[in-house]
Amino acid sequence: MEQKEKDYLVIEDIHKSFYGVEVLKGVSFSAAAGEVHGLLGGNGAGKSTLMNILGGIYSKDSGRIFIDGKEANITDSKAAERAGIAFIHQELKLFGLRSVAENIMISNLPTKGPFHFVDDKKKNEIAKQYLDEVGLQVSPTTRLDELSIAEQQQVEIAKALSLNAKVLIFDEPTSSLTSRETNILFGIIRQLKKNGACIIYISHKSDEIFEICDKVSVLRNGENVGTRDTANTTNDELVSLIIGRKLDQYFPELPPAPGPEAETVLEVKGLVNKKLNGVSFALRKGEILGLFGLMGAGRSETARAIFGLDHLFSGEIYMEGSQVKISSPRKAMKTGISFLTENRREEGLVLNADIRKNLTFPILSRVSVPGIGCIRAKTEMSLVKEAFKRFLIKATGPEQRAATLSGGNQQKVVLSKWFMTDSKVLILDEPTRGVDIGAKAEIYQLITEMVEKGLSVILISCEESEMMGMCHRILVMRDGEIIGEFQRDETTQEELVGLCIGGKAV
Repeated sequence: MEQKEKDYLVIEDIHKSFYGVEVLKGVSFSAAAGEVHGLLGGNGAGKSTLMNILGGIYSKDSGRIFIDGKEANITDSKAAERAGIAFIHQELKLFGLRSVAENIMISNLPTKGPFHFVDDKKKNEIAKQYLDEVGLQVSPTTRLDELSIAEQQQVEIAKALSLNAKVLIFDEPTSSLTSRETNILFGIIRQLKKNGACIIYISHKSDEIFEICDKVSVLRNGENVGTRDTANTTNDELVSLIIGRKLDQYFPELPPAPGPEAETVLEVKGLVNKKLNGVSFALRKGEILGLFGLMGAGRSETARAIFGLDHLFSGEIYMEGSQVKISSPRKAMKTGISFLTENRREEGLVLNADIRKNLTFPILSRVSVPGIGCIRAKTEMSLVKEAFKRFLIKATGPEQRAATLSGGNQQKVVLSKWFMTDSKVLILDEPTRGVDIGAKAEIYQLITEMVEKGLSVILISCEESEMMGMCHRILVMRDGEIIGEFQRDETTQEELVGLCIGGKAV
């Protein structure tokens, strides 16, 4: 790759392997000063690995990195810091019990006197200059944990500026921000760009890429498959680069829709609680049934009631024609129902546990010795390896902590965990929320394969395109009631949304 004079950052032919698996296959990437350069790619594409090499967290196997025309030897995070590289992580690396000024100046605290005591006055004065630069109007003496997430992010940026960083990497920076906070962040990024910073912006939200980035590069399977000017490309072109095929192949071909005469696997009648007002429907064998509606319509509450998480005042639940009493998730699982919650990090995974444990928690009886309780290691590892292969989980190995996985791979772990329980009904609540477009395509394919093997799925989503692309039949909810039912080839996205916001029920 030829280095252009205007390129402030040049990454040339980077290779990296973990445990013999090549993650980066000669990636080259460059960005100019005064430029916001987006970085897109699916799970396992290599985005995080590449940026972690740039930030000194991982060491490269081979390749070269140039900063402002000079080769940089980045061996650790301190070397990256000295090279003028700052990483604004998705999960902020700050000290909540320390002051704002201490967080900003932590690597360069001013001292005074022969004993080099910290010069608090100077520390606060310098910190205030950087707070002003990012537009954060708080006292330097304020304790960090008194600030909002958006304000803490501004402190992180101020800290980067205090280190004279010229290359700033933003990793999914808006994941916890409101629209207003996102606009404030974008204003700061534009000012940094105006001041000549070289900014790398990692996101899976294409609307953000088009709004804030001058250029965008797409990684796929450890390679840079294309760089585009955002002004001269389209969302469809970027999606095609990410998933390696045309957008019209984004949703997989579904198995044939089961007709009204098909076997009913799950039926609910008149479900009532403080959020539901007489919900009734039937789910057929091999069907993907969509629950669509606005926030608060009762979709998640319906799922939680069926799975025994929320109490019902009245109503009946039938599995394969027999009435069942479900008062807890354990009883739901015994009847053959599994539930992928919309909040995978807090309710779907044990983040501090490794992938292996997360996968086998629901099936301990299958991997342990009856009456003794000890784990049969070979049986357990065989199932874990099968899950890795079947669900395309990309990780350093079964012992990697769930917390360190990308969002898409966390979702795959939850999906595979429930699939190993041999459920008959799988309820998926926003299964692709917070994952990039490449991971979405993989998850859609996995759902389709599970249905082909006889599973029945209830899919909850707020994305009308997901409803139309992935469901055989769609139920529309509003105010705790089902107000419409459609076959997917008999409706439009506009009709679904119109009904949600107060159109005529059908």
